[in-house]
Amino acid sequence: MTEPQMELREWALRILSANVLEEKLLCPHVLTDEMPGAPVIIDEPARPPGMGFHKRTKQQKLPPFQDLKKEENRAICLHRFAGHELLAVEIMAYALLAFPDAPKSFRKGIAHTLQEEQEHVRMYMRRMEEMGVHFGDLPLFRHFWNHVPHLTSPTRYVSVMSLTFEMANLDFATLYGKSFASFGDESSSQLMGKILQDEIRHVSFGYRWLNNFTTEKGPWDTWIANLAPDLPPKRAKGFVLMEEPRRMAGLPDEWIRNLKQEAIPSNVPQFGAKPQLLRNVDDPQVAPLD
Repeated sequence: MTEPQMELREWALRILSANVLEEKLLCPHVLTDEMPGAPVIIDEPARPPGMGFHKRTKQQKLPPFQDLKKEENRAICLHRFAGHELLAVEIMAYALLAFPDAPKSFRKGIAHTLQEEQEHVRMYMRRMEEMGVHFGDLPLFRHFWNHVPHLTSPTRYVSVMSLTFEMANLDFATLYGKSFASFGDESSSQLMGKILQDEIRHVSFGYRWLNNFTTEKGPWDTWIANLAPDLPPKRAKGFVLMEEPRRMAGLPDEWIRNLKQEAIPSNVPQFGAKPQLLRNVDDPQVAPLD
C-alpha cells in the first residue's frame, strides 16, 4: 500500500492504529515533517485479528540449531523474526509521535529505518509463504514493547532500540544465516544476510546519535545510564559476539571489549547448539553475509 505524500505524524498514527497488516506496512512515496504536533503516547498498538500479543510459554522457545534441518522449524524462526520486525515498525512509529521536538534529521532517520523494517516484514512474509506459513499463523509476543514505557527521550530510544535490540541482531542474523545455509536453505540464509546489512546501518545511526546526545559522560556510560533497569547491557549481544559487523557500524574497539566482558544473559536461549554445530559460525571476525 502506498500513498503519494503524508506527514510523519499521520503516518505513525495510522501504523499504530491499524487493524489490518497492509496499513501497518503503509509506505508513502513522500514523507513530510511540517506539523509534528504535540507528543502522543500510545499504550499499546492496535493489531490485526489473530496478531495480538500472546504470553509466551516455555514450550514456545525457538527450535534448537540442530533441528533447523527441518523446514517447518526454520519457518517457525522466520515467523518469530517477522514478529520482531513488526514490533520494531510500531516502536519506531511510537518514537515519531513521542518525540516531535527531536531534531528533524533524527526524525528523518527514524522514518527511514522504519521503512526498512517494513520491508523486512515483507521479505519474511514472502519467504514464509514459500514455506507454506502465513504471517499470523503462529503466536506473536509483546517482547520489545515491554520496554516502551522507558523510552521517554531520544537518548533512551537509541540506547534501547538501536544499541541493544538491533545490536544483538548483528549476532543473531549472522548465526541464523549461517545455520540456514548449513542445511541447504540458501533463500533463508540470503534473507538473513540482507537483514544483517540493514541492521549494521541501524546500529550506526544509533551510535552516531548517542554521541550527539552525550554530554559530560562518554558514549558507553551514557548508553548504560539510559538502559531500562530490567535491560542489562549484556542483552546487546547474542551467545556469540560478532565483532566485525559492530566495527562496520562504527563502534570503537573499546565498546566491543566492554560488551564482550558482559556475561551472556540467562534469558538469551542457547538454542541447543552443540560446539560442532557452531564451528562455522562462531568466528568473531565473520564477514557480513552477501
